[in-house]
Amino acid sequence: MEQEIDLKSIIGLFRRQLWLMVSIVVAIVVLTGGVLYTLTPKYTATNKVMVDLSNKDLLQPDERMNVSVSDANARVESEVAILRSDNIYLEVVRRENLLSDPEFGVQPGRFDWIKSYFNLNSGTAPSGEFLLGQTLSRLQSAVSVRRQGLTYIIEISVTSREPAKSARLANAIASTYIDLQLQSKISRTVSSRNIIQAQISQANNSLIESERGFDRYLSENLDRIEQESASPRIAQLRSEFERIRTERERVSGLAQVVELSLNARDISALTANLQADAIRQLQQRQQEVDAALGQAADGSQRAVNLRSELEQIQAQIVEEAGRELTKLQQEVASYDDRGDTVRSEMRTAMLNSNLPPEVLTEIYSLQQSSEIARSQYQSLLQRLRELDVQAQLQVADARIVNEASAPTSASFPNKRLILAIAAVFALGLGGVIAVLRELFIGGFTSEEQVEQVLRTPLATTIPRQTGSSNLIKIGVADMVVSAPLSVFSESIRRLRVLVERRKADLAKDSSDEKSGLVIMVTSTEPNEGKSTTALALARTLARSGRKTLIIDCDLRKPSLSKLTGVNAAPWLSEVLRGQELPPSVSKQALTDPLSDLSMIFGSRVSDIATDDLLMGDRFNQILRTARRHFDYIVIDTPPVGAVVDALYLARFTDMVVFVLKWASTPQTMAKKALASLKEQSGPDTKHVLVLNQKEKPSGGKYSSYAAYYGQSAGD
Repeated sequence: MEQEIDLKSIIGLFRRQLWLMVSIVVAIVVLTGGVLYTLTPKYTATNKVMVDLSNKDLLQPDERMNVSVSDANARVESEVAILRSDNIYLEVVRRENLLSDPEFGVQPGRFDWIKSYFNLNSGTAPSGEFLLGQTLSRLQSAVSVRRQGLTYIIEISVTSREPAKSARLANAIASTYIDLQLQSKISRTVSSRNIIQAQISQANNSLIESERGFDRYLSENLDRIEQESASPRIAQLRSEFERIRTERERVSGLAQVVELSLNARDISALTANLQADAIRQLQQRQQEVDAALGQAADGSQRAVNLRSELEQIQAQIVEEAGRELTKLQQEVASYDDRGDTVRSEMRTAMLNSNLPPEVLTEIYSLQQSSEIARSQYQSLLQRLRELDVQAQLQVADARIVNEASAPTSASFPNKRLILAIAAVFALGLGGVIAVLRELFIGGFTSEEQVEQVLRTPLATTIPRQTGSSNLIKIGVADMVVSAPLSVFSESIRRLRVLVERRKADLAKDSSDEKSGLVIMVTSTEPNEGKSTTALALARTLARSGRKTLIIDCDLRKPSLSKLTGVNAAPWLSEVLRGQELPPSVSKQALTDPLSDLSMIFGSRVSDIATDDLLMGDRFNQILRTARRHFDYIVIDTPPVGAVVDALYLARFTDMVVFVLKWASTPQTMAKKALASLKEQSGPDTKHVLVLNQKEKPSGGKYSSYAAYYGQSAGD
């Protein structure tokens, strides 16, 4: 059967276990309060440092720096990592002299006094690096560096036992970080200047030498070159070279424009500069979608679809523009190749002319050397001058935007928060323990609990009876005869109502109205009152005028004979062992001295398994015979949790009465036993529950019933 959980059952569960939950919450909260009382308060001070990604070059203050979002985030995260590095903390330790600080400095270990007392200390003193490492570790554990959201703000927090010290150390870390950052920038600039200074002298000498050599060669050979270079082929190749260079510059310029537009995702610029058929078609489709989007209502599904299509078209334009850019770059490379070819042909023509080939080679070599030397020298000289000034004008890339001040309240322990968390945790733990106790440990303590846990209807609740009552002769079951108006008798009659209802329902579905109803009474464990309940039910049925038979099927420990005061006969055991079955079971039955109840008792069997006797066809024949002569047959069986006899007998019954003892029957065992019974019972077998021996019934229907009939008896 599927278990269902509803709000009512949950509330009922917690209501029954309220005392347990309250005890757990109070205990944990009190324990937490005691621990909080012993903790040393600590204070946290926080300052804020801003990472400035703007241009810090004072020589060109108006020049903008194009920094992408991803680069900016990476830069800020890198600064956070630098703030957490050992170099920063080591410098703070040195500046603040934390080695001698009583909180962060060198301290004796927790067990050093024990080692000293027993003379267990090692002969060598700890090294300075070890002591410095301890101080560094304590400082790092007290510092928290984190980025404030996605901003460029970095928060530096320091926790200490002294409020002023926490603020002082937080500001010291920020100042040290900025100082080291500035020193690093200056050192890097000076190192670069020294490297360039070493190279600029060599570049200057190379430039002077190349310029002198080129000028000297031209002045010596200029007239001869002009006279010997006159050639129609050379002029034709020069014209072709100029044309190729012009086309190359045009295509290269177009490629640069397209590349810039592509990087900026400027769709309009791409479509204006590229005239490819695919881009032209995409541009035409884009214009159509734009026109349709202008006519669509804002927020409509059509507008959403058109915007999506427009984005797809733009993505296709960008993709196609990338292909066209590749073609342009390939065309530039082709022009370069053709220019090299024409230049080679020109050189060949000049070599074939009257101009000596060594002249052309020398001119080309000298010119190229001069241009390269001049370019290198100018670049190095300009960079050297910039570095000279930058070394004096360096500015840090971060600044303190909010200095830390001494906190006025302790950050640890947060007593209210910790107590609230402890209370919530205790409440949750109490709820878990309550559920475990309710479902797996404790017994049943209410009618609602029985039905909610076992998912089976509760027929009646029987109150506990004391043996001192003068109405009880031999057993509690006598009260249905000696005290018919008692609460006990009324609870049994409530069970009888369901039994009679079950027989009426079966009579409607069966053509044989004379077939008796077989009722099995069992329980989970011994001493839960199943035999008393079975006898009381059978007597109540017999006193109502119905022919009733009770059979004691507990062949291991029969008890009905003791409860009724009638000596047991071994007839049932002998028949189950193989003795011939008589045609009439009623003639073998004994009569209850307090009612017309017929009784068949079993005797103890010790030499054979009782379930082998009960599962055979002999017992089934006894029941078939009893069904023809009795209206009700009540079977008292052994407990389900102790032996398996009841599981075999369940298949022969029309109704199973499962007895539970108040606050005693374990819930898990009851659920398992009832599930086994339902599995072995027939599909039409009715199962009901009886909660037996309820403690001190007060309020409700039972107390009202007892008060009413008690007053009537006195009238």
